[in-house]
Amino acid sequence: MTAARTGAGAALAVMLLGASLLTSIAPAAAQDFPTWDDIRAAKADASATQAQVDEIETLVEGLRSTAAALGDTAVSSAADHAQAAEELRVSERLSDTLAEQVANAEAQSADLHRAAGAAAALSYKTGSTNTSMLALLDPEGTMDLLDRLMILETVTDRAAGSYNDAVAAEREVESLRDRYDAATQRHRELTVEAAERLRTAQQDDAAARTSVQEQESRAAELFEQLAELNDTTADLEADRIQGLQQQAAFREQQAAAEAAALARAAAEAAAATTAPPRAPAPPVIAGPAPQSPAPQSPAPQSPAPQSPAPQPIPIPGPAPAPPHAEPDPGKAPAPAPSPAPAPAPAPAPAPGPAPIVDDPAGAQAYASSRLSSFGWGGGEFQCLVNLWNKESRWLTSANNPYSGAYGIPQSLPGSKMGGAGADWRTNYRTQIEWGLGYISGRYGSPCAAWQHSQRMNWY
Repeated sequence: MTAARTGAGAALAVMLLGASLLTSIAPAAAQDFPTWDDIRAAKADASATQAQVDEIETLVEGLRSTAAALGDTAVSSAADHAQAAEELRVSERLSDTLAEQVANAEAQSADLHRAAGAAAALSYKTGSTNTSMLALLDPEGTMDLLDRLMILETVTDRAAGSYNDAVAAEREVESLRDRYDAATQRHRELTVEAAERLRTAQQDDAAARTSVQEQESRAAELFEQLAELNDTTADLEADRIQGLQQQAAFREQQAAAEAAALARAAAEAAAATTAPPRAPAPPVIAGPAPQSPAPQSPAPQSPAPQSPAPQPIPIPGPAPAPPHAEPDPGKAPAPAPSPAPAPAPAPAPAPGPAPIVDDPAGAQAYASSRLSSFGWGGGEFQCLVNLWNKESRWLTSANNPYSGAYGIPQSLPGSKMGGAGADWRTNYRTQIEWGLGYISGRYGSPCAAWQHSQRMNWY
């Protein structure tokens, strides 16, 4: 995702995309999967065996690609909702600020009108002359001509100044009311838009979780059937196919990371000519390598353990959106005689799906426990901490709104981590297994990857 979509039309487009991908689950679930009778029959002939193997591998890849597409869509729509929710918060703050400013301006205007009236009365008594107070003293035009002429001769410069101040204050009230009305209308629009995006995010999350369950349940039997055809074990078949998927994903990740870094550098160079750079987020500070957690680690030769059911998606925090432009003041109706409380903004939409538990300390503990499985010593841990502090602050739900990279290792896109487990959106163990495999295959060690990241600003 290179930029978050905006507007109700974009939200509708996301909903349509989510719906179209959701329907893609049906063919996978409805198509004919091989039975065990088919497997036993195929073993009688070498060519039939190979044809059955090819068919099963195609089915496994189809399940994976469907889950990957739905997972990436869920990540994208969750980020869209997060941006809309942030824009709504900014809008609400603006409406509250303007409401307070309107109330203060109305009170100040009333005070100035009272002061101007008092000054006019004093000027009338002292017999001073000026011609600026008629409208204030006789707004309805009920005085007779003689009285009006007398007042024209007795109003002072001081009273005229008070009157001018009162008029200026009233104009400020009108301007603020116009701005507040526009901000309130925009807040209502953003409320509707955020609610639409929330529904889309929930639908896409449900579709992705359903696809993960489909993939895990179907793939388990398909791997057993492959093992029967190839005279191996289901674990070996799963490792073989996942290994092939990961190697392809690693190569694509390297190319995508380099391309994203170049695009980011170009964008930052362009932005530097119009705005000062934004300060980076503070890193997570890690202490000494944590102790290994309770025995939850997979066997060294296996990928990360699969959770029984993936958790609902988070609403990841994107980069803060700039506040929207305030409307220009325009002509406003006559003010009320006394300040009135500003109307409350439209209510915010319901909260999003239950968030993923982002647990940087737990993720670091798990990563530390897995270093030896890749042949690395404890000295590599601090390099890994530094690397993933920079990439994601060790957040499972970390989502780069510029590139669309996702997760603790910032897979681009997140579905590349599917080779380590279908629950890559929600399980930091799956993300870490994939990330460590990527580091091992491309750089050899976390310290080598960290050195590359320091030189190139990507890894």
